[in-house]
Amino acid sequence: MKFPCPRGDAYLDAMSSKRSLTSDVVIVGGGPAGAAVALALARRGLSPVVLESQSSPRLKVGECLPPSINPLLDHFGLAERLRRRGNLPSHGNQFVWGSGAIEERNFIFGTAGDGWRLDRQAFEEELIRAAVEAGARWYGGCRLVTCSREKRGRSNLTVKGPEGIETYQADFVVDATGRSAQVARSLGARRVIYDRLVGIASYFPASAGKDTDDSFTLVEAVASGWWYSSRLPDGKLIVVYMTDGDLLDHKGSIAVRTAEGWSALLNEAKYTCRRAAKYACALPTPPRILAAHTVRLTSVAGNGWLAVGDSAVAFDPLASHGISMAMGSGFHAASTIVDYLNGHHDALRVYERLIDRAFAHYLLMHHDAYSREQRWPHELFWHRRHAPVFQRTTNSVPKLFVAEGAR
Repeated sequence: MKFPCPRGDAYLDAMSSKRSLTSDVVIVGGGPAGAAVALALARRGLSPVVLESQSSPRLKVGECLPPSINPLLDHFGLAERLRRRGNLPSHGNQFVWGSGAIEERNFIFGTAGDGWRLDRQAFEEELIRAAVEAGARWYGGCRLVTCSREKRGRSNLTVKGPEGIETYQADFVVDATGRSAQVARSLGARRVIYDRLVGIASYFPASAGKDTDDSFTLVEAVASGWWYSSRLPDGKLIVVYMTDGDLLDHKGSIAVRTAEGWSALLNEAKYTCRRAAKYACALPTPPRILAAHTVRLTSVAGNGWLAVGDSAVAFDPLASHGISMAMGSGFHAASTIVDYLNGHHDALRVYERLIDRAFAHYLLMHHDAYSREQRWPHELFWHRRHAPVFQRTTNSVPKLFVAEGAR
């Protein structure tokens, strides 16, 4: 499916217009983080250019949002859009963590309302549509080749687009390329990789599911990692096995990549397996192995650029902060960019401190969450996560596990 462009609307105009080679702001990457920056900037009167490498939204895992994101969705005017596209409420979380019993946390006892079960493609389409309607210029199929910064203060970007090589100039560049942090790394930033977590994801078809009231996410710890599952708006069940990539060899990485091998591994998770059994009249889709490691940049901003979402910091999915962090950092990034373009260059330091504080809070929360599971202290997956969170360093970047470029 192509990016949405209903005939006659602003999206069609943006996609068919001649591309400008100059812009105040160029955003590289069109996922939730890039789209949130574009939407927020457009509402501030700018006309940012978004360069997205894919010609249409990719299939992604990450289909539930916590209630804490509701104020941000309301601010962007997205809540009603999501309801119209069939996205459904999530009423809470179930978890098997720290003991063999299943427990439940119902959102009804909170103050922010229900969470969301997303049609991820529809969610991203609505974000894109909102950004373009507000005035952003969106170009799909544009893959970044190089990015460099001139001494006089502008950035040059070379892009391979549908019609060949193009060059863009911008006063400010936003890295929204995800964990690869392609722009930031080309400008001298380095990544710190904290673990080896991967997710092996598969879907059970909707036609097999019979429990239409199944609106909770389920997280279940096992000796070698943990399982996540959620029923999606279209009735499918998404099931993901989370473990460290180097531990897959112990499970037989080739077998795990097949529906049969993955299903056999699922038998180790009592409650997740019981949930999936309701869909058992058909095999799940072939599993996909996806990056899920915690990673951050040594610097998330510099002269004329900043990073948002997973480009700046990418969290363990257990935190349920991925999309929230993407959109929240995009919101704050837009204010930072406006201030910077108005001559307040110290705004970049404020943004950096904001990201640093959020990441420090995440590290402590992450360590606390994993420390609650003590049933398998000698299993390598859990032993790694029970280690001290970080060591203090002079530049405030934690010294952990894996350096730039290692796996």
